Amino acid sequence: MTAPKMQVHVTYPELISHNFWRRNRRELMRGLFVFLAYACGVVNLAVGGKPWALAAIGGLAVGWIIVFYKPLVENTAIKKITDAGAAVCLYLFLLDGIYGGNWSGFVAPIVFFADLVIAGTYFLAYFKKEKRNFLPLFELSLGGLVAIFCGLVGWSRVDWPLIVVGSVSLALVLLTMVLHWKEIRVEFSKKMHW
Repeated sequence: MTAPKMQVHVTYPELISHNFWRRNRRELMRGLFVFLAYACGVVNLAVGGKPWALAAIGGLAVGWIIVFYKPLVENTAIKKITDAGAAVCLYLFLLDGIYGGNWSGFVAPIVFFADLVIAGTYFLAYFKKEKRNFLPLFELSLGGLVAIFCGLVGWSRVDWPLIVVGSVSLALVLLTMVLHWKEIRVEFSKKMHW
């Protein structure tokens, strides 16, 4: 006597075959970015002068982070917004270091608080969906509070962008605590494994 044949129901979607370019677009773009970075460095070394290749390489890195970078952990809109803002701020400091002018201490906080406002608005507007993704925004707000603290104790210059960064950071933390204290406390204990 033979056993009856089992019917297996496949629940996974069928794999769609893509062409070579679509399958490997990130790796191809990574190769192009690395080639351009090396080419800029070689040309800058050959020609001499200011290290403008660092500005080009920094711009390529910012472009990669904004367009192609996908983190393995917490690949969310809030993480993308905070990473893009941090990359742009660091790039501004790099440009100021290369070309001088001492303007990045004024301009980077403006980008920083704009990033805080965008990420915070998105977080509070879609809180039920995004409450698990609060950690990048919390780190950004903590960075803003540390920046204003450094200004208040005299480690950096206090001007209106830094005051706005501190105010927006504090307002975002307080608003989140007032509106969603219980949910944030639960999510925070999950993240810290308490």
